[in-house]
Amino acid sequence: MNNISRRDALRVGGLSVFGAAFLAACGKQSGVVPSANILSEGAVTPTTALPEGVVTDTVLLRTAASLEYNAIELYDLILNDGMLTGDYAKLTDAVKRFRDDHQAHANTVNALAVSLGGKAHTCANDRMNRLYIQPALKLVTEKGNPDTSRDIIALVHAMENIGVQTYQGFVATLTAPSLRAEVMRIATDEARHSVVFAQVLNGGYASVGPTNNETTGKPNIASVPAAFGSLSSVLLSVGTPNADNLKPTLTLETPSLNGLIYDFVDCQ
Repeated sequence: MNNISRRDALRVGGLSVFGAAFLAACGKQSGVVPSANILSEGAVTPTTALPEGVVTDTVLLRTAASLEYNAIELYDLILNDGMLTGDYAKLTDAVKRFRDDHQAHANTVNALAVSLGGKAHTCANDRMNRLYIQPALKLVTEKGNPDTSRDIIALVHAMENIGVQTYQGFVATLTAPSLRAEVMRIATDEARHSVVFAQVLNGGYASVGPTNNETTGKPNIASVPAAFGSLSSVLLSVGTPNADNLKPTLTLETPSLNGLIYDFVDCQ
């Protein structure tokens, strides 16, 4: 191993700097055009700093709007591709109504965002789409799945729950009481959507849709196990069953910090 003293190291370092400066001077004198692709001694390649993501009321409202457009696109897909067959076709009117509800919700939260000085966000949340919706749709529509209609209802049921949980979670973060009240009104609507699909999926139904009391003829009440809904992960089992008759299971989450629609995020 070579022994290099501190004095030797400083001498070598000084020569390196001198040599770089000398070559640079020669280059300028000989008319060589500097290139940004070639590093020079003491120069730093310029970089573009990422915008700062600050979570504000506007950001939360824009994020809520993006989830509404996720739901709108999903409901449109169901209707346009005729994914409800057999008894599930009876849900067509409900799907149309729920899609229109989500459009109204998107308009509401966007109007609130604009009133705060923000920009309306009129497209789906790309991260939620890539992480959850598209993988689920791939399983739902794969060849050999005997339960396509049931599974697509399971997917929209899961997304309605994600919407409710998102609004409920935002209540603790929004600074204005009026905003909290507004988003909880929207969450209530979407919770009702979820209840309809829950009764369809787990009712042992004779007919599709919300059930009625046989004696009174009035709609049955769907009970809530606690004062507030869960904010935990939403499990979704869809797709072709395996040899044990078990479907693949996906885990859905509400938007995290890197899934929020910050002020610098625009629709592509």
